[in-house]
Amino acid sequence: MRRLSVALFVLTACSRSAPTREYQLQGQILDVKPERSEVLVKHGDIKGFMPAMTMPYKVQDSKMLAGKEPGDLITATLVVGETEAHLSKIDKTGHAPIDNTGGPDITESDILKPGEPVPDTKLVDENNAARPLTAYKGHRVALTFMYTRCPQPDFCPLMDRNFAAIQGEIKKTPGLGDVRLVSVSFDPANDTPAVLKTHAKDLKADPAVWHFVTASADDMKGFSAKFGVTAVPSTESAAVLIHNLSTAVIDADGRLVTIRPGNMWTPADLIADLKAAPAPAH
Repeated sequence: MRRLSVALFVLTACSRSAPTREYQLQGQILDVKPERSEVLVKHGDIKGFMPAMTMPYKVQDSKMLAGKEPGDLITATLVVGETEAHLSKIDKTGHAPIDNTGGPDITESDILKPGEPVPDTKLVDENNAARPLTAYKGHRVALTFMYTRCPQPDFCPLMDRNFAAIQGEIKKTPGLGDVRLVSVSFDPANDTPAVLKTHAKDLKADPAVWHFVTASADDMKGFSAKFGVTAVPSTESAAVLIHNLSTAVIDADGRLVTIRPGNMWTPADLIADLKAAPAPAH
């Protein structure tokens, strides 16, 4: 069975003017994708920002990646804005073999296919109430994964912003009144119901539409794998998780409609997926 790489997803660059911060990083290039203006870097602790981890970064100009290859040791400048982050400078300092030991693999057979029933699990919501997926039967569901301490603006915070925008569209778009939004935290050790409730309030989540849920670590591992999601603690800090992203649409009968991996989708994309899903029978 072909293995799927544990994808860590893209930080998109933006031209919008906003206050920015700059940090210096040192690390090793693991992969280069000039066609996407993207480089995957395993870096050390970024003082004042994040612990050591493996992360893909956008560059503003793909020419910056010319001559760069996996194994290169680099220094770089990380520019972090309010809603995006990118590398503005990359200097090669050497080359070394890549350590390929890493997190768990997910096989294709682990991931749900369109039309398959989404398995239930013991989810608990922001009110510390049991909220299994079966509770959403009769509703179309958009489901995404996140954790509240995520430091990267284009990862979990982007999922929050997208769902906030979708919540607004649901309320004003005829025919979407049955839709429910579910944000699933894969950090149950920190994201207790109380923490999720505060997070929901900060996002102005309407409890009639948008729920925040989590599960035990064991239950979450199996559940998230069905959507191609993995999350493992950074080697430097258990508070920061190395993870990927996945967002799904589930129909009113509890079957998968589609999975959108990563962070490149827009609220309009997901609204279109929800509209394409069969509406519940009345």
